[in-house]
Amino acid sequence: MSPFVAEHRANFSDTDAAGIVHFSTMLLWVEATEEALFRDLGLDFLKQDGARASGFPRVRVECDYLAPVHRGDLVSVALVPADVGDKRLAWSFEAKVEGRTVAKGSLITVYAWREGQGPMSAALIPLEVKNALQGRFAR
Repeated sequence: MSPFVAEHRANFSDTDAAGIVHFSTMLLWVEATEEALFRDLGLDFLKQDGARASGFPRVRVECDYLAPVHRGDLVSVALVPADVGDKRLAWSFEAKVEGRTVAKGSLITVYAWREGQGPMSAALIPLEVKNALQGRFAR
């Protein structure tokens, strides 16, 4: 299965005083890679239909940090679906700098919707999303 890969440059604003990327930045890059994948597939990452909003809120994230990332580094984040269920979408990710793995982990989301500012409710992942993901990652 060929992963979807996006590159992110570690900027000054991503780092601490020592020039090392803050741990939370890696999760932002994973999320940005996920959004880029949806864009590449022609899918809405978040969908607004009148007062109804839907998307994939995060329910669990796990990340092993294996090496520091420094300001100026170009980070490649590879994303593959670990599980596409009826309501749940789990991702595996790996981040590399110059071919060296610096972080890897998983992100679990559920498909959910809400009306206005009401509570979120889990729902079935739309068939177009499942088909697009299966088509992209079946290669």
